Amino acid sequence: MRTARGNKRIVWLLAAIIMLLAGTNIATLFFYPPTTERLSAVSDQFTFLDPSRGTYSREDRIINFQPLRDYLNTAYEADQNVSIYFEYLPTGSNVSINKDAEFYPASLLKVPITMTVAKKIEKGEWKWTNELVLLPSDKNKGFGSLYKESSNSTHTIDELVRRALSDSDNTANFILVRNLEISEIEDVNNHIGFSGIITASGNLSAKRYSVIFRSLYNAAYLSEENSQKLLSYLSQSPFKEYVESGLPPGIPFAHKIGTEEEKGVYLDSGIVYAPNRPYILTVMIKSKNEQLAQEKMKDISEKVYTYVKDYQE
Repeated sequence: MRTARGNKRIVWLLAAIIMLLAGTNIATLFFYPPTTERLSAVSDQFTFLDPSRGTYSREDRIINFQPLRDYLNTAYEADQNVSIYFEYLPTGSNVSINKDAEFYPASLLKVPITMTVAKKIEKGEWKWTNELVLLPSDKNKGFGSLYKESSNSTHTIDELVRRALSDSDNTANFILVRNLEISEIEDVNNHIGFSGIITASGNLSAKRYSVIFRSLYNAAYLSEENSQKLLSYLSQSPFKEYVESGLPPGIPFAHKIGTEEEKGVYLDSGIVYAPNRPYILTVMIKSKNEQLAQEKMKDISEKVYTYVKDYQE
């Protein structure tokens, strides 16, 4: 039977071999891990550089998107019924097609509503476990199944937010909106650059709407915990026939769709978590033919994902 002293000797022997093979630098690192002062000293050498540059490796910091821009321009710039915004999150490089074209946002506005709810919770005015009442006037059959529940039933705020984001449940959204003040919603809208949207035409471009997902990704308005919660719910969306149809299986996609058949509007916006190369993609299309809109979104999504995945210097 191997003794404790024998085990210890084996461990030290293995450590010595590793250090000899790896060289002095690893030995130094092993016995003298970097202190805060040492890391600060290294950082102080590059005071004009982005302090977060170490988050992504050099080969993942893509800046040349001209070939992708050329394809999207050729295929879609002449079509004013299509608006595209792509932003590569590691560097901020972006491509915008028909950036001034605006569309009725439909259910995309459920995201800032849930952000308003999360901010109210951060202020201590609500809790995720608080319950709100479902009134008959809240019921809407357009999206979701909450309308099937009994009137005057109660539901936690957490459940309502999840349903509004994951299932695009109209009833859940109406319950939340009814319990919010206009000033609270406007506070979020002002933060993300939607000031006046409630009283104005309410239409948005793909580029303008994408600010919402950048804000959540950076936890710029909400806490890290609440930004994570909302993005997690958005990643559970069952609607895969638009942008997600152009992604390989298993690629996380936190997104929100919006449709309005009467207006012929089909929208999808979110963050594609391509391995080490995440990006925002928002596509807005006006069409009387939903299948055609789906085909365009799939093509755009496939081209963007393939370019990002395969790019090499």
